Formats: sequence, C-alpha cells, structure tokens
Amino acid sequence: MRAPPRPGTTTTDGLTSTELTVLLLIGSGHSVSEIAGMLRIGPRCVESHKRHLYQKLGVGSQIHAVSRGISLGLFDLPGSTAGSTAGSAAGSTESRSRPPHERGRAELVVVHARPGGDCLPLAVALLERGTAFVLIRAGEVSSDVELRRHPGELTVLLLDPLPQDWRVPARLSAPSVIVRSAAPDLTAVTDALRRGARALICAADVRGELDMVLRLVARGYCFVMTSSYLGGRLPAQAEPLPRLPKLTSRERDILGSIACGHTIRQTARLLGITTKTVENTQARLFRKLGSRNRPETLVIAYQLGVRLGVQEDRMEAGGGPPPREGR
Repeated sequence: MRAPPRPGTTTTDGLTSTELTVLLLIGSGHSVSEIAGMLRIGPRCVESHKRHLYQKLGVGSQIHAVSRGISLGLFDLPGSTAGSTAGSAAGSTESRSRPPHERGRAELVVVHARPGGDCLPLAVALLERGTAFVLIRAGEVSSDVELRRHPGELTVLLLDPLPQDWRVPARLSAPSVIVRSAAPDLTAVTDALRRGARALICAADVRGELDMVLRLVARGYCFVMTSSYLGGRLPAQAEPLPRLPKLTSRERDILGSIACGHTIRQTARLLGITTKTVENTQARLFRKLGSRNRPETLVIAYQLGVRLGVQEDRMEAGGGPPPREGR
C-alpha cells in the first residue's frame, strides 16, 4: 500500500475496500452507527476507518472527504457526464447515449448472465411482476441498437458479473442492478458501489424484493440493497429522490461552503452572517433536497447537476485541512 498522499495529490489507490465503502456510505447520509450495522463491524471500527481515509485523502472532516470523492468521480451515477472516473472504470468509453424514455411506455429489463447461470428465479419474478425482459448470455451477440431504441425505462440486471460484463449497461446507457448468488459480503458491496450500480440483490431475495428494488431504481434512488445485505426488510413505501428544486442565492452560498468543507462558524464568518442564519438556511436546504445531513446534501446536489465548485487546491493555498467535525 502506498503512503498517504499529500493534499492536492489525492488518489484512491491507497484506500482499502472498507475505507472506500465507508466513504460512499457517508455520502449516502448514513451515520456511524448505521454504517456499523450495515457492514457488521463496531462503531469504533468505523471511526478508525474514517480517520485512516481522512489521512489518506489529506482532509480533516467527512464533508471534505465527500468533496474529494466527488472530484474523483466516486459518486457519479451511471451515464452521468458530471465526472469521468467512475464511468471509465465501467467501460463508459464504449457507451452511446439513448433518447429519454417516454412516460407511460412499458419497462424493459435486460438480464445478462454467464453461461450456466441460473436465471430461472429472475425470470419467474419478472413474469410475476408483468415486466418484459430479454435474456442475454455472455458471449452471445445482441442488438444494442434495438435495445437502446426502446422508448420506455431500460434496466440491466447483471447476474454474477465478471469485470468485462460491466460494459453491457455502459453500452446501453442504462442503470445496472447486480444479483449475487454468493453469500453477502463486503467485497460485493464495495464492487457494486465502485462500479456505479444502482442496486445490489442477493439471489435469495429475488422473489420477494426484486419488484421493490426496480421501483426504487426507477424513482432515482442511487443505491439500494436487499435484506440479506441490510439485515432488515426494505420499506413498504419510499419517497422518490427529489428533482432539482429552485435554490436561493443564499442557499447556493451555503451549499458551496459545505462543498469546501467549511464549518458553520467558518461559513458565517466568510458570508458575513450569523451562525443562526447559516443553520436556518442549511435546514431549508436539507428539506428541499430531501437530505438528512451535510454529506448527503452534497452528494444529492451533485447528482442532481448542481455545480458545486469544490476547491481542491484550497488546502495547498494556506490553511491545511479544515477543523474536524462530526457532520
């Protein structure tokens, strides 16, 4: 493992899979206790991983760690033009854009599996759901052009994918849902997150939870896991990820300050306003974006297309990393 990078020379090479997973879950708005439960480790272990990734990224807070992750493309959605790192990892150089789907048109699911892969549970679940699907075996010739022309929602289900299989959703410019036959483990979660998958399903959960997962993916949720990974059931109802709301100039100022890793006091001083005003504006921003905390606000805003203006060189210019803060 390489030595921790200097500020301004951040790479992901030195991060362990667990540290990367912790960073991505922080960006999804999860608390330390929630992350500990999801990864089945202790809260102190999560805090230890946070300290290590802070050191390796050259930052002093989880807000600035998320900002660095955004600048590295770790939070890009599949097919997003906001960054290139995540897309290139999934073979996005081969992708071609497809026209926006037409509302009211039938959904189509592309099931991609290795030769010998057991697709029967997926086929049964999709038939019970009334969803049209196409089965493609690895190595078979398929018409990407015809699939891209589908006027409705298009989703790719990858059954136990190998690295080269990730080119399929990239070529189709479609969100990917991963189905794993093996027992749930941290490696599968990390791999799905790094490659931009929208959901991760344990094969044992397909019959009971595939419908809910596909509905959440269609609503714009950036990452969903089934109960075998979470240790609990998916909610019966969920609100869709909000569309980009209209933000006031002050709310954008606060968002930009969050992106730079500033604390509430630093933000108040820089904008010439009181800390109470910062807190009130920040609360409105949370409500508009449907977020629970500052890291999740940052990621949602980025994925909705807000230009954050993350300052990667601010620590080189003068003060070192910002003070540590919990949220």
